[in-house]
Amino acid sequence: MTSLLTPKEVVNALYDAYGRHDQRAILALYCDDATHDEISQLKTKLGAVEIAAGMQRLFSWLPDIRWEVKSMIVGGDGTVAVTYVMHATAPRKNGVTEAKAISLRGVQLVEVEGGRIRHSEDYWDAATFQRQVS
Repeated sequence: MTSLLTPKEVVNALYDAYGRHDQRAILALYCDDATHDEISQLKTKLGAVEIAAGMQRLFSWLPDIRWEVKSMIVGGDGTVAVTYVMHATAPRKNGVTEAKAISLRGVQLVEVEGGRIRHSEDYWDAATFQRQVS
């Protein structure tokens, strides 16, 4: 019998998949009917396929994106809170030739059930992000 991953192992695997830009691994970590809320954008992604596709779009837009996990707190109910700093290089636009570094702090809450992600929500400041990519 195969043992299920603990919530912390699931979230570590998620951030590892983020680091490798591995859409398939992200897809496999989420329940088929999972949800993901982007709080700053007031958007919800429904289902593992939509969640993984959204991450793939982000990887394509910011090809050097990476997450630096600062802390991880595991709750007794299977919820894991992660504080992170996301780093990337802003895409060039409007005749700008110099690359601009992005550094954005955030918090992600991940609810794990049965060894897979049931729900996640991401909190980051949209105004700070817009200033950095403009």
